[in-house]
Amino acid sequence: MKQTLLFAVFSLPFVFGKTAGELCRGTAALSKDGNWYCSEVWAITYRNISQAGTYNRTTHIDPRTGLCGHERIDYPGTGPLTPLFGEVSMHLRGPMNVSQLAVYQLPSETQTMQKRDTVPFYNRQSTLKQRDRSNDTNVSSEQPQSFSAHDASLLNQGTGDTNTSCSRLTVTSTITVTDCKTSSTTKPLPNTMSICPPLTCVPTPEPLTTSNDTSSPISYCTCTNPASVVQPFEQQAQVVATSAPIPNSNVLFKRDDFHAAAARWSRVAYYTSSAAAQATGFSFLANLGDPQKSGTFDYAFGNSLGYVTPDGGRVASESLPFDGTLETSEREIAVFSDKECDHDCPYWRPDAISHYGWSGSSKAFIIEFQMDHYQNRGTDQGLISDAPAWWFLNAAIPRILQYGNDRNNIPCSCWSTGCGEFDAFEVLGNGEERAKSTIHRQGNLQGGDSNYFKRPVGGKMKFAVVWHYPHITALVLDDDFDFGTDLSNEQVQRLVRYDEDSWVHSLFAIGD
Repeated sequence: MKQTLLFAVFSLPFVFGKTAGELCRGTAALSKDGNWYCSEVWAITYRNISQAGTYNRTTHIDPRTGLCGHERIDYPGTGPLTPLFGEVSMHLRGPMNVSQLAVYQLPSETQTMQKRDTVPFYNRQSTLKQRDRSNDTNVSSEQPQSFSAHDASLLNQGTGDTNTSCSRLTVTSTITVTDCKTSSTTKPLPNTMSICPPLTCVPTPEPLTTSNDTSSPISYCTCTNPASVVQPFEQQAQVVATSAPIPNSNVLFKRDDFHAAAARWSRVAYYTSSAAAQATGFSFLANLGDPQKSGTFDYAFGNSLGYVTPDGGRVASESLPFDGTLETSEREIAVFSDKECDHDCPYWRPDAISHYGWSGSSKAFIIEFQMDHYQNRGTDQGLISDAPAWWFLNAAIPRILQYGNDRNNIPCSCWSTGCGEFDAFEVLGNGEERAKSTIHRQGNLQGGDSNYFKRPVGGKMKFAVVWHYPHITALVLDDDFDFGTDLSNEQVQRLVRYDEDSWVHSLFAIGD
């Protein structure tokens, strides 16, 4: 999450119900400068986040040269490549005490995850040793492999086979590097989809070269046509919880959608601080990678994701349960599922700890937390102090590089080109007690509602973020809300229902 103050007013259409501006004018006082300031609300719905667009996906990272390579992704309005409908990771920044945390999904969107191997707490090392022995005796092009700096250098060399036309290649077996005029097949690149046909890559910032390096920057820019990989997901897109009166949503139901609407949302992950070791479905990581314990470190890109100790402060050698406390804003953790990445996972940073996030257009994240005031303890960290936050990223971002650019000052992850972030509950200033929400998708429709949630100081709050295609709703829950093993679709509908006469539920229109 970029710790940037975003108070800009976006010129997006506010045409349904009471707009964010109307909510401000109706519930806040007029200031001396003649402006109306926004008010506390209990719910914010981001209406219709389903639009097509483009971003640059990372194809490789070379710590020897300090460079990253990318390929252009064109995505439809929904699918595994679509920002925020694809995989997301969850992120927490202190000061914060987390009492409960849960993830819910429709059964049809959890089947793939349920088939993946789970590495429970405390026995990961023995499991990985067994897996390594199995991989040593059964090596194939479909298995993930470590990707060295030498492998990355081969991207410039290729095999000498150059093509002016493009044919469909086997996913994960080959990568085609192109200058968008010709293409050449190269050494197999693990965890990366093949690309076809050549397209122009999404613009990125101008490369910067150092004074002692006058050579032309290396361009690792490739392009992809996602049509062959997004179609299955589009057929699975679930339309649920849309009975809320959000006018003119233009959502068409298919026959299968009626069955989906009657389904119960299953709890696929649950954490409680009262019995943290028994929490299931989660892995807790941070950008503290250490090759001696978990994850990796190099001087080009710094620390990768690695497992962390229960307090989130130090790297750990295996997956451990969270103790529920992030003492200051200097403590930040990433929360993924307990499913380790395999050959179906997009490319991730070599030697990093990589787990699956949660994908789909129907998913709910529910938390119980408290955010009391505590200042940072460090002296020169350059971090904002006493500013807790809860947010979601396209899971590819932290698996690559959450913060930082490559040697040419080109962002290494897909964040800057718009692969997606949703700030659900973000305090933006030191000691501030208002939490904002924002959708970041550079190059696509994005924005943040001007109203805010009240920071829970001195007491706990239950809070939810619900994806209900094609919308996202963030809302404060009743104190007696139960983190049960499932949610009925009727419960979800009640949570996200929008009343155009409500003064505490704001509607922010992203798309028409």
